[in-house]
Amino acid sequence: VVCFSGPSAHRARMRRWRDAPRVASSRRSRPRGRRHVLVGKVGVALFLVLALLVAPPAVSSVSLDPKSLTPEQRRSVLARAFPDVFPGSRNRGAAGEGDTAAGGSGGSVTGGVPRIPRGRLGAVSECGVRDLQFEEWVRQPMAAPYDDETADESERSAKATDPNKPPFPIKLSSIFGRGRGVVTTKPIPAGETVFAVPLMKAMSTASARRSRIGNVLSTIGGNRTNDVSIENVLALHLLHELYVEHEKSAWWPYVSVLPKDTGSPLLWAPAQLAQLEGSNALGFRDAVLRGWLAQRNKLFPVLSQRYPYLFPEQHFGVKNWVWAMSIVWSRAAHVTVDNGERFERGNNGKSKSSRNRDADGSPKQTLLALVPLFDMVNHGWARGDGSGTRPHGNDASAVSVKFNQRTGLVTVTANDAFPGPGFEVRVNYGEKPSAILLLQYGFVPSHNPVDAVDVVPKVSKKDPLRKRKRQLLKEHGLSPTHRNFHFFEGKMDHDLLAATRVSVMTESELDNSTAVALAVAGSEVNPRNEAVVRATLLKAAFSLLTRYPTTLWQDLEIMGKFFELNPYDPVAGAESVAGVRMGTNTDRDRDKDETAHSSPPTHEYRTAVTLRIAEKKTLLGAARTLLSELGDDLVEKICAERYGTPSEEQACLDRASGKAFDFFEEPPVLGDDEGDDGGGDGGSGEHETREGEGERDEL
Repeated sequence: VVCFSGPSAHRARMRRWRDAPRVASSRRSRPRGRRHVLVGKVGVALFLVLALLVAPPAVSSVSLDPKSLTPEQRRSVLARAFPDVFPGSRNRGAAGEGDTAAGGSGGSVTGGVPRIPRGRLGAVSECGVRDLQFEEWVRQPMAAPYDDETADESERSAKATDPNKPPFPIKLSSIFGRGRGVVTTKPIPAGETVFAVPLMKAMSTASARRSRIGNVLSTIGGNRTNDVSIENVLALHLLHELYVEHEKSAWWPYVSVLPKDTGSPLLWAPAQLAQLEGSNALGFRDAVLRGWLAQRNKLFPVLSQRYPYLFPEQHFGVKNWVWAMSIVWSRAAHVTVDNGERFERGNNGKSKSSRNRDADGSPKQTLLALVPLFDMVNHGWARGDGSGTRPHGNDASAVSVKFNQRTGLVTVTANDAFPGPGFEVRVNYGEKPSAILLLQYGFVPSHNPVDAVDVVPKVSKKDPLRKRKRQLLKEHGLSPTHRNFHFFEGKMDHDLLAATRVSVMTESELDNSTAVALAVAGSEVNPRNEAVVRATLLKAAFSLLTRYPTTLWQDLEIMGKFFELNPYDPVAGAESVAGVRMGTNTDRDRDKDETAHSSPPTHEYRTAVTLRIAEKKTLLGAARTLLSELGDDLVEKICAERYGTPSEEQACLDRASGKAFDFFEEPPVLGDDEGDDGGGDGGSGEHETREGEGERDEL
C-alpha cells in the first residue's frame, strides 16, 4: 500500500527531523549529489510499479466500459451483487446455503469451512459494540428479574446455574448480505448443545406475567370478549419494556438491538409498495394489517386510558404496534416444552413431581417466545442444496430448540454436525413461497425449491351448474374458500388440477359418478376435460403475468441497468435507478411520516424486483409444464368452443402454442408487431375473466 501525504504532514515530519539529534556520521552529514538523487528516484519508481502489479485494482466505474466485458464477466459481477436473482452462481461448498457468488474465489479453508471473500454474500466479520454487549448479556449467569417465589431451593439453584460453562461454541457475527448471524467457534458434533438461555431472559407469556404489566394482563385474560392472542401479549410486553421501562428494563440489552425495520412490506411506504404491483404479496399484506389493527382496536385506547403509566398512548400507536407485531411474527419461536417431570410444592410443604400439563390437564406442546440469540439465526434451506451432512431434499431444521422446566433453560441443540470455526448456523424457516417469506421475514431467498404463486379456482357465475360444482368442491376439501392452491415452477399442484377438473365439467360428466370419482381423486376424467383444464390453467397463468407492469426480460434489464451505472458496485447503481423509479425526493419526504421504521429505498426496490423475477419464473415454469402435457389435436376445437370472438380464440391458440408466454421471456424483435398481440387483446380479456365477467372457466 502506497500512501501519499499532503504538505502539512510533510512539514511536520521535517520539524521532527530537524529537532532530532544529529547522527555523528560523515556520510549522513555529507550533502547528496545528483547521482544519489537519481538512484533514489529510480528506486521509488520501481517500488510504485511493483505496488501497482501486486495491489488489487481499484478501478472506478467511469474508467470501465461495460460493453467491453464478456457476458460471463457481466453475469459474474451481477451475481456477486444480486445472488437472489442469479442462484446458479452459488458455491456449494460455502457456509449456509453456499451463496458464494460466481467470479469470487472461495478463499482459504479454516477448519473445513471455506472462507467467503469480503464483500460476498455470507462473508463473516465482527459485529458492532452494542451487539457484543448483547451477546455478553446472554452469556452472563442468570439473575432472574422476576423469580418464581413458589420454586424450592433445588429449582432455584438450577435456574441460577450458569449454562455457559463451558462457553458456547458459537458467537454473534456480522454476515454480509444477511445482517447479524450465528457462526461456530469450533466444530460442533451432532447432538451437542449449541447454546442455552434461561427462559426468564426470553420474552414470553411467563416473563410478561412477572413484569409490571402482569396484573393488567391477567385482567385482560379473564375477559373472554377481548380474545387477546399470545402474539398480542408479546407485542404489549415488547413495547412496554422498550419504551416505558427503557434502560431500566431487564431485557434492555436485547430489545435495544432489535431492528427498527424488519424489511417487510408491512412497513413500506406507498411509493415503495408500487414496485410490488401484480404480486399477491400486496393482498397478503393488506389482510395481515387488517387483522393486526382489529386486534389493537380491542385493546386501545382503553388500556391507555385506564393505565396511562403502563401503556402511554404515544408509545402504543398504530406504527409501533405494527412494528411490534412484525417483530413477534418474524422472530418468535415455537419452543417445544420438555415433557419430563418438574417439582412443585405439595400440601405438606415438600416437593412433589407432576407431569408438564396445562391447567385443564392437557399436555403442553409448545410455547411462543422471543429467545435472544436464537432469533438471530438466519434462514437456510436444508443446509443450502443437499451438499451437507443431510441427503438432498431433507428440509429438517439444522437445530432444535426445547424448554426444560426442570432447569428453566431454553436449549438449542445441533441436529447436524457443524464444522468450525467460522461456519454460519442456519435453520429452515419453513416451506413458504417467496412472497410470504418477504412479508414475514423481509427477504427473498436465493434458494427456494417450494416457491409458488397462489391461484384461486372459481366456478363462473354464468355457469348453470355452478351450485352443484361448488357443493362438490366443498364436500371433497377442494373449495378455494377454505384452502389455497398454487402454481409451481416445475410441477403441478394436484389439488389444483382436481378442483379445475370439477369446475369445467359438463352436465353429463357431473351425472357420471365414475367421472366425478376420477376428478376428485386426482385422475384424468377424459381427454376433452383434460384439454379444457390445461387451457384454463394456461389462461390463469397468463392473467397473473399480465398483472405485473413489467415482463421478466424487462426486470432482468433493470438488473442490467444497475450494472451499467456502476459495474464494480451494481448495488450503488440500483440506488440511482431507485431514486428515479421510486419517486422524487418530495415524494419520499411526503411518505416519511408513514414509514418511521423504513430503510432507504435501495433495499426495497431491489427486493421488489427480485420478488417479481422469482414469481414470473414460477408462473412461466408452470406454463411450460402445462404446455408439455397439452395435446395439439384438441386445442383448436377447445378454443373454438369456449371463446366466441376471433380475437379471444386466437389468444387461446397463442397461449396453447406458447407464443403468448414468449412475450414475457424475450424482448420483441424490432418491426415484429405480433408480440403485442400475445399480450394485448388477450391480456385485457384475462383481467375481465378473473373478475367474473368473462367465460365459463375462471381462476
